[in-house]
Amino acid sequence: MNKLLAVFLLTVSACGSLSGAVSAEQINVLLPQRNANEAIAPFIAAKYLGYLDQEGLDVAYILAAGSNEVAIQVATGNAQIGWASPAQAVIAMQEGVAAPLDLRYFSSVEYRNIWSISVPVDSAIQSVTELKGKRIGVTALGSAAMNYGKAYLRAAGLNPDRDVTFIPIGAGGQAMAAMKQKVVDAIVFWETANITFGLAGSPVRQLPIDDKLAKLPDVSLLATNETIKKKPKLLAGFGRALAKGLDFCLANRTACVLMTWKIYPESKPAEGSVEQKLERGLKMTTTWDGWTDLEIGDKRGVFIEPRWQDLSDFLLQGGQIAKPIPASRMFTTELVDQINDYDRAAIVKQAKNFDLKTLQ
Repeated sequence: MNKLLAVFLLTVSACGSLSGAVSAEQINVLLPQRNANEAIAPFIAAKYLGYLDQEGLDVAYILAAGSNEVAIQVATGNAQIGWASPAQAVIAMQEGVAAPLDLRYFSSVEYRNIWSISVPVDSAIQSVTELKGKRIGVTALGSAAMNYGKAYLRAAGLNPDRDVTFIPIGAGGQAMAAMKQKVVDAIVFWETANITFGLAGSPVRQLPIDDKLAKLPDVSLLATNETIKKKPKLLAGFGRALAKGLDFCLANRTACVLMTWKIYPESKPAEGSVEQKLERGLKMTTTWDGWTDLEIGDKRGVFIEPRWQDLSDFLLQGGQIAKPIPASRMFTTELVDQINDYDRAAIVKQAKNFDLKTLQ
């Protein structure tokens, strides 16, 4: 556990907790973020509102340094559940690597690709094809941004190894400085980073990309195959609690922003009026829009198989895997019905009737 960066342990008087229930099962759940922010509020709501208590689960949320770290720690038994990008985890699942990770996804969460190729909002560049001869910023040359950036360029008819130059610009303030000083013409970053750039005064504009690439599945819930086999009730229970948390947050975004700030005070903006701070927090909640999809309606955790096959093709074309990976190796659908076994209307009603004063 020495590689894990932070642990979130929250004890609450649960709303709707089980009276006289046996002691809850303690589990670790890894989230691929160095710092907490409003984007993870559905996870926080699942615990704060007692949905996890109702499943007999005592959960420690652990913030880790990215999806690779999440997958490794789950595979080695340091956590029962991980929320990780499949683009990274699937690479480590393939046969033929030195030590393939015995993992599988059990609940889909993000239905759109969180990675985009963007330009400063005032840039004259309107399409990926216009990036020929330009410089593209990524956090590091070995990061996932390289895989996505090259795929976007190839789809636009460019040669990513010849037509552009990738430049490592780090993250946060260092990346913003690179954009302001015009060290790079475009960037390949993840969704919450782009939102943060805008909030910090360096807004970016996403360039249109191929629809298949835009809809690649992203950060979702995984576990080892052994846990899926031996503890399906635990996994379904966590997935159901998170689904409730998402439904609550979609119905009352303000409550979930305030909930995040209450549990993680450091995530609350330090400057601005009360209204300005809330506006900034609500902008981070736009990431939840990708947690649902018209193709599956109101259901949660459903896997859209053709998109996962597109993910396999994406990794194959990028040289990250040696041969196609079947959907059955990447995910299991056996828990999806259990994850959706709850009264969604009751959760929405609870959210609309929630007293915000309890979070102040």
